[in-house]
Amino acid sequence: MKRAFVFGGTGTVGSAILRELARRSVHATFTYHRSEGKAKMLATELGHTAVHVDLADAAATTALLDAQPVTDVVIHAAGVSGGLALPEIDVATWQHAMAVNVQSAFLACRWVAARARRCDVVLVGGLDRAQSLPLPPHFAASQGALSALAMAVAHEVGPHDIRVNVVALGPLEGGISRGLTARRRKDYETFSALRRPGTPDEAAKVITWLALENSFIQGKVIAVNGGI
Repeated sequence: MKRAFVFGGTGTVGSAILRELARRSVHATFTYHRSEGKAKMLATELGHTAVHVDLADAAATTALLDAQPVTDVVIHAAGVSGGLALPEIDVATWQHAMAVNVQSAFLACRWVAARARRCDVVLVGGLDRAQSLPLPPHFAASQGALSALAMAVAHEVGPHDIRVNVVALGPLEGGISRGLTARRRKDYETFSALRRPGTPDEAAKVITWLALENSFIQGKVIAVNGGI
Protein backbone atom coordinates (compact mmCIF):
# COMPACT_ATOMS: atom_id res chain seq x y z
CA MET A 1 0.00 0.00 0.00
CA LYS A 2 1.28 3.45 -0.89
CA ARG A 3 1.68 6.02 1.85
CA ALA A 4 0.93 9.74 1.62
CA PHE A 5 1.59 12.69 3.90
CA VAL A 6 -0.99 15.47 3.55
CA PHE A 7 -0.58 18.95 4.98
CA GLY A 8 -3.95 20.44 5.86
CA GLY A 9 -6.32 17.49 5.80
CA THR A 10 -9.35 19.06 7.44
CA GLY A 11 -9.98 21.88 4.96
CA THR A 12 -12.51 21.59 2.17
CA VAL A 13 -9.93 20.56 -0.42
CA GLY A 14 -7.80 18.62 2.06
CA SER A 15 -10.67 16.40 3.18
CA ALA A 16 -11.65 15.76 -0.45
CA ILE A 17 -8.05 14.70 -1.11
CA LEU A 18 -8.16 12.31 1.86
CA ARG A 19 -11.35 10.73 0.54
CA GLU A 20 -9.86 10.32 -2.93
CA LEU A 21 -6.70 8.77 -1.49
CA ALA A 22 -8.79 6.31 0.53
CA ARG A 23 -10.75 5.45 -2.62
CA ARG A 24 -7.43 4.65 -4.28
CA SER A 25 -6.31 2.50 -1.30
CA VAL A 26 -3.59 4.93 -0.23
CA HIS A 27 -3.02 5.39 3.51
CA ALA A 28 -2.51 9.02 4.51
CA THR A 29 -1.06 10.71 7.54
CA PHE A 30 -2.52 14.21 7.62
CA THR A 31 -2.07 17.35 9.68
CA TYR A 32 -4.65 19.48 11.41
CA HIS A 33 -4.42 22.53 13.64
CA ARG A 34 -7.73 23.67 15.15
CA SER A 35 -10.26 21.18 13.72
CA GLU A 36 -9.62 18.27 16.08
CA GLY A 37 -13.16 16.92 15.87
CA LYS A 38 -13.17 16.82 12.08
CA ALA A 39 -9.68 15.31 12.05
CA LYS A 40 -10.74 12.45 14.30
CA MET A 41 -13.87 11.88 12.23
CA LEU A 42 -11.88 11.70 8.97
CA ALA A 43 -9.28 9.41 10.51
CA THR A 44 -11.94 7.02 11.79
CA GLU A 45 -14.04 7.10 8.64
CA LEU A 46 -11.20 6.73 6.13
CA GLY A 47 -8.61 4.76 8.09
CA HIS A 48 -6.04 7.56 7.92
CA THR A 49 -3.82 8.94 10.69
CA ALA A 50 -4.30 12.48 12.04
CA VAL A 51 -1.43 14.45 13.61
CA HIS A 52 -1.65 17.87 15.24
CA VAL A 53 0.74 20.69 14.32
CA ASP A 54 0.77 24.45 13.86
CA LEU A 55 2.30 24.82 10.40
CA ALA A 56 3.31 28.39 11.20
CA ASP A 57 5.74 26.92 13.75
CA ALA A 58 8.83 25.87 11.79
CA ALA A 59 10.40 23.92 14.66
CA ALA A 60 7.24 21.93 15.36
CA THR A 61 6.69 21.20 11.67
CA THR A 62 10.29 20.04 11.23
CA ALA A 63 10.09 17.79 14.29
CA LEU A 64 6.87 16.23 13.03
CA LEU A 65 8.34 15.52 9.61
CA ASP A 66 11.53 14.06 11.05
CA ALA A 67 9.41 11.57 13.01
CA GLN A 68 7.62 10.30 9.89
CA PRO A 69 8.47 7.10 8.01
CA VAL A 70 9.36 7.05 4.33
CA THR A 71 6.41 8.14 2.21
CA ASP A 72 5.54 7.85 -1.48
CA VAL A 73 3.54 11.06 -1.82
CA VAL A 74 3.52 14.47 -0.15
CA ILE A 75 0.57 16.81 -0.75
CA HIS A 76 0.69 20.30 0.71
CA ALA A 77 -2.94 21.46 0.82
CA ALA A 78 -2.70 23.86 3.76
CA GLY A 79 -3.22 27.54 3.17
CA VAL A 80 -4.58 30.78 4.56
CA SER A 81 -5.96 33.74 2.64
CA GLY A 82 -8.48 36.31 3.81
CA GLY A 83 -9.98 39.04 1.66
CA LEU A 84 -7.95 41.93 3.04
CA ALA A 85 -7.00 45.08 1.17
CA LEU A 86 -3.39 46.23 1.34
CA PRO A 87 -3.90 48.87 4.09
CA GLU A 88 -5.53 46.20 6.28
CA ILE A 89 -2.62 43.74 6.12
CA ASP A 90 -0.28 44.11 9.07
CA VAL A 91 3.13 42.49 9.34
CA ALA A 92 1.85 39.67 11.55
CA THR A 93 -0.82 38.75 8.97
CA TRP A 94 1.78 38.84 6.19
CA GLN A 95 4.21 36.66 8.12
CA HIS A 96 1.54 34.14 9.08
CA ALA A 97 0.45 33.73 5.44
CA MET A 98 4.05 33.21 4.36
CA ALA A 99 4.70 30.75 7.18
CA VAL A 100 1.69 28.55 6.47
CA ASN A 101 1.54 28.87 2.68
CA VAL A 102 5.24 28.87 1.81
CA GLN A 103 7.51 28.07 4.75
CA SER A 104 5.79 24.78 5.56
CA ALA A 105 5.90 23.83 1.86
CA PHE A 106 9.64 24.57 1.84
CA LEU A 107 10.10 22.37 4.92
CA ALA A 108 8.18 19.57 3.21
CA CYS A 109 10.36 19.81 0.10
CA ARG A 110 13.54 19.89 2.18
CA TRP A 111 12.41 16.80 4.10
CA VAL A 112 11.73 14.90 0.87
CA ALA A 113 15.02 16.01 -0.70
CA ALA A 114 17.03 14.88 2.33
CA ARG A 115 15.78 11.33 1.86
CA ALA A 116 16.77 11.33 -1.82
CA ARG A 117 14.35 8.63 -2.90
CA ARG A 118 11.45 8.45 -5.34
CA CYS A 119 8.55 10.63 -4.22
CA ASP A 120 5.88 12.86 -5.72
CA VAL A 121 5.25 16.27 -4.16
CA VAL A 122 2.17 18.32 -5.03
CA LEU A 123 1.86 21.84 -3.65
CA VAL A 124 -1.72 23.09 -3.78
CA GLY A 125 -2.08 26.81 -4.36
CA GLY A 126 -4.54 29.40 -5.53
CA LEU A 127 -4.92 31.05 -8.90
CA ASP A 128 -1.97 30.75 -11.25
CA ARG A 129 0.29 33.76 -10.70
CA ALA A 130 0.11 34.48 -14.46
CA GLN A 131 -3.54 35.51 -14.15
CA SER A 132 -4.27 39.21 -13.87
CA LEU A 133 -7.38 38.83 -11.73
CA PRO A 134 -7.26 40.50 -8.30
CA LEU A 135 -6.01 38.59 -5.25
CA PRO A 136 -5.31 39.71 -1.67
CA PRO A 137 -1.67 40.94 -1.76
CA HIS A 138 -0.32 38.65 0.97
CA PHE A 139 -1.98 35.61 -0.61
CA ALA A 140 -0.83 36.55 -4.13
CA ALA A 141 2.76 36.94 -2.95
CA SER A 142 2.69 33.54 -1.27
CA GLN A 143 1.39 31.91 -4.45
CA GLY A 144 4.16 33.40 -6.56
CA ALA A 145 6.67 32.13 -4.01
CA LEU A 146 5.10 28.66 -4.05
CA SER A 147 5.45 28.41 -7.83
CA ALA A 148 9.06 29.60 -7.75
CA LEU A 149 9.84 27.15 -4.95
CA ALA A 150 8.45 24.22 -6.93
CA MET A 151 10.46 25.12 -10.03
CA ALA A 152 13.73 25.53 -8.12
CA VAL A 153 13.30 22.36 -6.08
CA ALA A 154 12.23 20.34 -9.13
CA HIS A 155 15.56 21.00 -10.85
CA GLU A 156 17.52 20.00 -7.76
CA VAL A 157 15.68 16.79 -6.87
CA GLY A 158 14.74 15.55 -10.34
CA PRO A 159 17.82 13.30 -10.64
CA HIS A 160 16.57 11.41 -7.56
CA ASP A 161 13.25 10.60 -9.29
CA ILE A 162 11.40 13.15 -7.17
CA ARG A 163 8.72 15.19 -8.90
CA VAL A 164 7.50 18.54 -7.55
CA ASN A 165 4.56 20.41 -9.07
CA VAL A 166 1.92 22.96 -8.13
CA VAL A 167 -1.83 22.67 -8.68
CA ALA A 168 -3.22 26.21 -8.84
CA LEU A 169 -6.92 26.14 -8.03
CA GLY A 170 -9.48 28.67 -9.12
CA PRO A 171 -12.58 29.46 -7.04
CA LEU A 172 -14.28 26.40 -5.60
CA GLU A 173 -17.51 25.72 -3.78
CA GLY A 174 -16.58 26.23 -0.13
CA GLY A 175 -13.18 26.41 1.51
CA ILE A 176 -11.05 29.53 1.15
CA SER A 177 -13.37 30.66 -1.64
CA ARG A 178 -16.04 31.36 0.97
CA GLY A 179 -14.02 34.44 1.87
CA LEU A 180 -14.47 35.99 -1.58
CA THR A 181 -16.72 39.00 -1.85
CA ALA A 182 -19.79 38.61 -4.05
CA ARG A 183 -18.27 41.03 -6.55
CA ARG A 184 -14.97 39.17 -6.76
CA ARG A 185 -16.74 35.83 -7.17
CA LYS A 186 -18.84 37.31 -9.98
CA ASP A 187 -15.67 38.60 -11.65
CA TYR A 188 -14.10 35.15 -11.50
CA GLU A 189 -17.15 33.45 -12.92
CA THR A 190 -17.44 36.05 -15.68
CA PHE A 191 -13.87 35.34 -16.81
CA SER A 192 -14.21 31.57 -16.44
CA ALA A 193 -14.82 29.66 -19.65
CA LEU A 194 -17.05 27.24 -17.73
CA ARG A 195 -18.95 30.06 -15.97
CA ARG A 196 -18.98 28.27 -12.62
CA PRO A 197 -16.80 27.52 -9.63
CA GLY A 198 -15.17 24.13 -9.34
CA THR A 199 -15.91 21.52 -6.71
CA PRO A 200 -13.50 20.16 -4.10
CA ASP A 201 -13.93 16.68 -5.60
CA GLU A 202 -12.87 17.94 -9.04
CA ALA A 203 -9.79 19.52 -7.50
CA ALA A 204 -8.96 16.40 -5.48
CA LYS A 205 -9.09 14.15 -8.53
CA VAL A 206 -6.50 16.25 -10.36
CA ILE A 207 -4.27 16.54 -7.30
CA THR A 208 -4.29 12.82 -6.54
CA TRP A 209 -3.74 11.90 -10.18
CA LEU A 210 -0.67 14.14 -10.26
CA ALA A 211 0.55 12.66 -6.98
CA LEU A 212 -0.03 9.00 -7.86
CA GLU A 213 0.17 8.61 -11.63
CA ASN A 214 2.37 11.36 -13.02
CA SER A 215 5.81 10.30 -14.20
CA PHE A 216 7.06 13.08 -16.49
CA ILE A 217 5.53 16.42 -15.44
CA GLN A 218 8.08 18.33 -13.40
CA GLY A 219 8.35 21.83 -11.95
CA LYS A 220 5.07 23.01 -13.46
CA VAL A 221 2.01 24.93 -12.34
CA ILE A 222 -1.14 23.05 -13.35
CA ALA A 223 -4.07 25.46 -13.48
CA VAL A 224 -7.40 23.95 -12.42
CA ASN A 225 -9.63 26.98 -12.68
CA GLY A 226 -12.40 26.42 -15.21
CA GLY A 227 -10.56 28.24 -17.97
CA ILE A 228 -9.78 31.63 -16.43
